[in-house]
Amino acid sequence: MKTQIRAFDVGLTSQRLLAVAALLAVWQLVIWSGSLPSMTPGVPAIVTAIANAFTSALFWTSLAQTMTAAVTGWVIAVTAGTVLGLVIGSVPMLDRSTSILIDFGRSFPVLALMPVVIMLLGATAQMEIFVVSLSCLWPVLVQTIYGARRMDASVVDTARTFQIPRLLWFRRILLPSATPFISTGIRISASIAILVSVGVEVLSQTPGIGRQITLAQQAQRWDQAFAYLFFAGLVGWGIAGLLNLAEGKILKWNRQAND
Repeated sequence: MKTQIRAFDVGLTSQRLLAVAALLAVWQLVIWSGSLPSMTPGVPAIVTAIANAFTSALFWTSLAQTMTAAVTGWVIAVTAGTVLGLVIGSVPMLDRSTSILIDFGRSFPVLALMPVVIMLLGATAQMEIFVVSLSCLWPVLVQTIYGARRMDASVVDTARTFQIPRLLWFRRILLPSATPFISTGIRISASIAILVSVGVEVLSQTPGIGRQITLAQQAQRWDQAFAYLFFAGLVGWGIAGLLNLAEGKILKWNRQAND
């Protein structure tokens, strides 16, 4: 069984690498055909820029600034979204009364608030953290509410019949029921955190990867701009992969129950 799983992993990895190689080959062919603007960098130039970024202290400083703002805002959003979601989802009256506000909030483009937020907080790291937190809040909040709603009615009735203490009910009934949904919201919001953080830096010119992308574009260093975009995507992909791996281990009981 383990041999089959390893063979499957190797085959899947090979297919993914081939897909990436095919995409890069198509990119280079399009560059050679002249279909794209002349300033568009080719694959060798981007690869060289990526290699140069590894030896640049400015790159690592910018990456650290982006990650600090993204992770801080994400942690705030996960904490607030989980607590509020459990409270709202477990109280039917509160759930019904806040549904309109939540639907409006999750549909509102947070980046549209940037001018107002910059006017209040300035183009600072605190402003970036605030925007990231607000953007990441909604996936966690909505998923947690869904999870809190999906408690088994028979289990709830049993808890009421035996008058189980509130704290024990929260630990043994509410939280396990909502945890798979919370983990989904956490994974979604983690990717959003990186994207929003880079986007805020591009728009407001706060220090980070986004600002370096803008400076590279202004200097006509398109290969460098694409290299920074590559690292932004790589970081988001890596975080999502780690969270997916952690979810598989922590929620192994849930997958076994579904099987």
